[in-house]
Amino acid sequence: MTEKKTAVAGEGPGTAAARRGRLRIPTLSYAVALLFLVGLVFSLGNGNFITGYNLSTIISYAVLLLLVGLGQMCAILVGGIDLSVGGVMSFVSVSFVIVVQVIGYWAYPLFILVGILVGYLNGILLTRIRIPSFIATLGTGGIFMSLAMIVAPVPVNVPTPKWGYLDIFNGTFLGISNVIFIGLLVFLLYFAILRFTAVGRNIYYVGSNIKMSWMSGINIARTRNFAFILSGTGAALAGIMVSAVQYGCNPYVGSSYILPSIAAVVVGGTALTGGTGGAFNTLFGALIMSVLQNGMNVVGVDQYFQQSILGMMIIVSVALTFDRSKTPVIK
Repeated sequence: MTEKKTAVAGEGPGTAAARRGRLRIPTLSYAVALLFLVGLVFSLGNGNFITGYNLSTIISYAVLLLLVGLGQMCAILVGGIDLSVGGVMSFVSVSFVIVVQVIGYWAYPLFILVGILVGYLNGILLTRIRIPSFIATLGTGGIFMSLAMIVAPVPVNVPTPKWGYLDIFNGTFLGISNVIFIGLLVFLLYFAILRFTAVGRNIYYVGSNIKMSWMSGINIARTRNFAFILSGTGAALAGIMVSAVQYGCNPYVGSSYILPSIAAVVVGGTALTGGTGGAFNTLFGALIMSVLQNGMNVVGVDQYFQQSILGMMIIVSVALTFDRSKTPVIK
């Protein structure tokens, strides 16, 4: 009799295993604690870590990583991954530098649209042609990285007379850099989409259990397409920002954001298996990664060993967040 009640309530062995797995998933409080711990270690290691200039550097990089990380988060929430963010960033960055000199402010919506279209293309490859997101986005990322090098084989810069078009990012408001305000607005946009819209909630449902989502009438293909559109948009915004703040760019800039964007998502507590995490997790994940990278430079950690530390953090974070009940066989 007890077994029947358990079955009806959905408390079978699989559910119990899933609940045990969820207990291992870091919550937002863990991400906050990790950020505090990492910051404390580096501040004790070098007093220059907490200077105003260094904190400004940390925040600037964190905002840039947040933009690409928010997009990556959406792809991961539906159980996928987007390796094309680096290629999109590189292509958008160098193309924006060239085009903004010709069409001015219209370059901003144009290249946001480019990010949307690339995200939609990745979604189509996943949902219609049924290529795994890892392979599909690896391919499109390589294509756009090559296009970036074709468009600008060498670094390109915005001429001084055209710098006014970049004041959207480089200006200040109330003594605070516009970069921070733009990062905050994008963060609130992604948070609102995931929290208050039907398609945002569907992203969580699909990532949690794609079969049950389909049985509930959710359009799986449309939801996954939208998640990858958000990913492409985030990468495009990051590409525009990196060009604007540097008054120029090189065709390889995006390659250094692929791994950190994934790391920011998983270190913040979003599970690679999908369905768990959110914008606040990614915000703190981006801050952790920025503090970590800056702090290692400040205290003098060897550049080659820094990658080892980053790799270890990713492994530990995935081990803590990975819901093994969704993947009975680890390949």
